[in-house]
Amino acid sequence: MIDYRTHLVALKTLESDLAATPLPATALDAKRDAQLTDVNAKHQFAVLGSLIDHLLRHSTSDAEEIELAEAAFSLWEEGVELYNVIGEVRRGLEDALSKPADPASVGRFNTATATVRKLAASVDGKDRQVTMLGHRVAAMRHMPEHPRQEDKPIQQWGWGDLFLARRTDAFVRAAYHSAASQETRSFAFGVLSSYAANVRGSAYLGQVVGGPRRLHRFRERLASNTVGSWLAQSNPEVRSCVDIAEDISFGNPLNPELPAEIEAFIKKTLSDAYDLKRTAPIPDIKAGYRRLVRHLRLLDAFPQPPYPEPPPVQFSVKLYGDPSQRRSPTITPETATPQGAGGTKPTNYSRLGSSPSGQPTPTSTDSARDSDNACGSFWLGVLAFLAWAAFLGGPCWEEWGKGQRCKLWDKHVADNFRNAFAGRRLTPEEQAALLSTQSQLTATQFAAAASVDQLTELVGMLHKHQIHVWEALAKAKAFLAGCGLLYPDERLQFPLYRQFIVAPNIEPLPRQPEADPVGTFYRFPNSPLENPASSDLPYPAGSTPDIFLTAGANTASELAISMWAQIAGGVFDAENLDLDADRFSGHPCWFAAGSIHDDPVDARILPYADI
Repeated sequence: MIDYRTHLVALKTLESDLAATPLPATALDAKRDAQLTDVNAKHQFAVLGSLIDHLLRHSTSDAEEIELAEAAFSLWEEGVELYNVIGEVRRGLEDALSKPADPASVGRFNTATATVRKLAASVDGKDRQVTMLGHRVAAMRHMPEHPRQEDKPIQQWGWGDLFLARRTDAFVRAAYHSAASQETRSFAFGVLSSYAANVRGSAYLGQVVGGPRRLHRFRERLASNTVGSWLAQSNPEVRSCVDIAEDISFGNPLNPELPAEIEAFIKKTLSDAYDLKRTAPIPDIKAGYRRLVRHLRLLDAFPQPPYPEPPPVQFSVKLYGDPSQRRSPTITPETATPQGAGGTKPTNYSRLGSSPSGQPTPTSTDSARDSDNACGSFWLGVLAFLAWAAFLGGPCWEEWGKGQRCKLWDKHVADNFRNAFAGRRLTPEEQAALLSTQSQLTATQFAAAASVDQLTELVGMLHKHQIHVWEALAKAKAFLAGCGLLYPDERLQFPLYRQFIVAPNIEPLPRQPEADPVGTFYRFPNSPLENPASSDLPYPAGSTPDIFLTAGANTASELAISMWAQIAGGVFDAENLDLDADRFSGHPCWFAAGSIHDDPVDARILPYADI
């Protein structure tokens, strides 16, 4: 099942290819012109039609994935707010300490310290929230088992899976048969594009994943998102998922509603294509539409803030010696790679071996499974840091106000500032010190305090702490991408994702599910073959994702145009193709006569009219 962006690229490609392709009969030229006129006039309906598989998936999902994304977004907003406020605190302190004789400086300093105390209260307990969410995400329950793999009867399949595996060609033809307006004809064209793109694109995904979604759903999600990110590099018009959401909001982005005509059209097409006495009831299409739009918006809701600016020159000289040498991030959005409960570090990929495709091989350091614990530890560090920052509010002021070093700082604060991210709790002695006094500095005291080198050290600590927060946001985004919740746009050069943008020279396929799929989905499966296996893979080794979209044979456009010409010409010569490419490209819809776990699987082709 291909992703949103790939569907949009396939739709754009089909429009241009249909316009340029010679048709088998000149009588079809006028119908082609009419089709393209409809699509151009009501393009947003074609876009929604191209996402019909995702619309039906969201219509029958338990919304677990969207709930996780919503919860992650809420915490992300708080993290960004923390980052921004620390920046404001830094600017206030640095500005005040740069002009100690200015009567207004003490006010700026006092305001900054008060802000830090408020931050400490707002972050308390955040580590528990982050850890709980991390455990939920890492469990990967937002990608449930395929009902075919569970040997469930067809009546128990959700429509997201049923639509991809049964009566697929029939649904497209039923859509065209019922389309009677520009809106529905444009929608039907999008459905046609979706059908062909899934047939060809899912075959590519199965080849780079090691088997279809049914067998390796976690790897398939990573591969699907990776292909979408890769295609967006050369098709920037599909990069913004918010723009896609607004396009299908039909002029009402604040309160999008599925047009009643399209809701009725989808329900009629489902009832025409499927025997509803043998399926689950038609799902709530409106609910699925709202989830679809919301999910698209959430995918763009995690922008990385800019890297923190270094302290002003007068502080940088004292802190670093050479003010031109700004501190580089130890972790960037591109290198943030989950590495277990002990923390995260950039992976030195130059030391990795190569896969049969010639690409670097991902290792267990690419797995996002345990990084939820690291994120929780980070928030413990934030809390510890802010607790120590409360020293700004009192215990050291008496000595600083006399221009003297603070003994309590030398005994406790400096080392604990540096080690805050170890998550150590305060001792009773330290807690008592923090509560001892919270008086405000006077202008005279502040002018004397500004000369104490501990305050210059404080400037450097706050700068490093803001960098820690920035890096933590990068880690969090990497974790969400590694668990299939976000596109890996900034990370395509790394093995976890690069493995999916070059088809490997591995055959036959498919491989059986791994015994521990959550712990091993980062690598090509080492499991035995699922028989009957096939060496007749659709794309040559070394192929990149555009192989199934560019002009030529075995592409989505080639399949879609052939099918469109049949429909427009009144010809019926078709079979229902599996949209998950479960037995690879061009395989008809099928069922297991016995158990799906038999060896070999008794795969039987379904008659065209059967589900």
